[in-house]
Amino acid sequence: MQMRATIFGSLLFLLSAIPLVAFLTSWGSAMVDLFNRVTLFIPIAFGVAGLLVTLFRVKGWPKGWLIAANSLSVCGWALLLFVAIYGFQAP
Repeated sequence: MQMRATIFGSLLFLLSAIPLVAFLTSWGSAMVDLFNRVTLFIPIAFGVAGLLVTLFRVKGWPKGWLIAANSLSVCGWALLLFVAIYGFQAP
């Protein structure tokens, strides 16, 4: 059970971090369009779910790394969404 929770927490982190990295690549536009077609908040949901799985299920040294990684991912997406929602409004 411990190993599955670590893998699941890592997978959720990757699902939240891959679109952030995809912005920087040429092949990532299709992936970003896929997430945007459904909703813009999916990566934040993956990050929060990964953070919750990590907080309550993972023990040992992976816990600290996964908490830090998922927290950075959630904060990065929150900053981008804040800028996208409030920063690009016409005066």
